[in-house]
Amino acid sequence: MTIDWEIGKEARELDERPFKERIRIEKGSIKKISIALLCYSFVMIIFYLVL
Repeated sequence: MTIDWEIGKEARELDERPFKERIRIEKGSIKKISIALLCYSFVMIIFYLVL
């Protein structure tokens, strides 16, 4: 049950933060998302040209 309590504590701390701080995305996540979109686009272009 200590794990549930810790998760609840983290959730309460997140609720107390301002909205702008809650939606902030880390730079590492932005890089991962952009790389994933580039890979997806590359694969879709290859499939379009082959099929």
